[in-house]
Amino acid sequence: MPVLQRIPATVALGALFNPLNSSMIAVALVPIAAEFHVGIVAVTWLAAGFYLTAVLAPPVMGMLADRIGPKAVFIGGLALIGVTGALAALAPGFGWLVAMRLLQAFGTCATFPAGMAIVRAAIPGPDGRPPPRLIAVISMVLTSSAAAGPVLGGLLVTIWGWRAVFLVNVPLSLLAMTLGWKWLPRVAADGRRERRLPRPKAALLGTCGQNALVNVVFYLAFIGVPLWAQHVAGVSAGVAGLLVLPMAALAVLAMPAAVAVAARSGLRIVLVVAALLMAGGSAAMFAVGPVGIVLVATALLGLGAAFNQFGLNSLVYVHSDRRDTGSAVGLFQASRFVGAGVAAPVTGLLFGAGVTDGGWAMAAISVVVLAASFVLPVKTSDEESPMSG
Repeated sequence: MPVLQRIPATVALGALFNPLNSSMIAVALVPIAAEFHVGIVAVTWLAAGFYLTAVLAPPVMGMLADRIGPKAVFIGGLALIGVTGALAALAPGFGWLVAMRLLQAFGTCATFPAGMAIVRAAIPGPDGRPPPRLIAVISMVLTSSAAAGPVLGGLLVTIWGWRAVFLVNVPLSLLAMTLGWKWLPRVAADGRRERRLPRPKAALLGTCGQNALVNVVFYLAFIGVPLWAQHVAGVSAGVAGLLVLPMAALAVLAMPAAVAVAARSGLRIVLVVAALLMAGGSAAMFAVGPVGIVLVATALLGLGAAFNQFGLNSLVYVHSDRRDTGSAVGLFQASRFVGAGVAAPVTGLLFGAGVTDGGWAMAAISVVVLAASFVLPVKTSDEESPMSG
């Protein structure tokens, strides 16, 4: 594999642990609750605790990547993922499992900001930012792995039980550590700068705010649909995971279309299309009942995920300095879990007896996101859209 392919491939592999583990837990909640004799509301804190930890950890890990070197932070995060995966699989009680889950979240938050700091330094585009197609590939991995989490989780739970959801991290993290040690270059840290988080630009904060709202909608679906399917519709974990399969498939297939739309029409149109697709998927939740309608809703949300992930991820590099890439990407990653952290605790309430209440909440947020898509800055003050030309 050529060097310029090895770096993004390794970074993508390391980055998938966070979205995969954030959504894979969805289909394991019911069997975990049964084994440890805790309620549905209590067990959802396995998801919520992960998300809340992931709000705080990414900016810190990104800052460390900028200050002490991204390769060390990348490898260290993978090591923590492997250790906590093994210990969680051996959990003797619910409290132990929650503790390992929180530590796992901290490890998964290191790889994406550290990895993108390496990519931006090692493979800069003509404008000094990562090339759009490279952003698309890594965005595709992030989006599809989050959507594929319930599918993989359902398979693991069905065959080996809920502990396999944690144990699968061990061999995957060992593989990623081996490739990272061998293939990722060392990037010089800016150790002379003060060890504090940089002050983000207003435009970057706006991008992160929109990302948080988008993820409220998507995590309501990621967690809510499988939970509703098992708890209300009475289907198996494997079938429940398959209901969100269109999210994974279309998030992969639609990413090249997002790149093409951005190149032709700019990032503004990408964001508007993403919001419209998300609104359509949310509206379809009102009619959920037949399996076909569930698949329509998750398909539209998957298409929206592709456009949102590429568009918003691209804007991070428009509105951040190269020296602060890790911190900026960490802040963006944290905003994703602000949305997820809001969604997780209310999922049981909104989807406990049906999906109509969840659909109303998702649709209302989608309207706000659509309005914000028309005003969110998509360029710096001294240049055109990064997709132009």
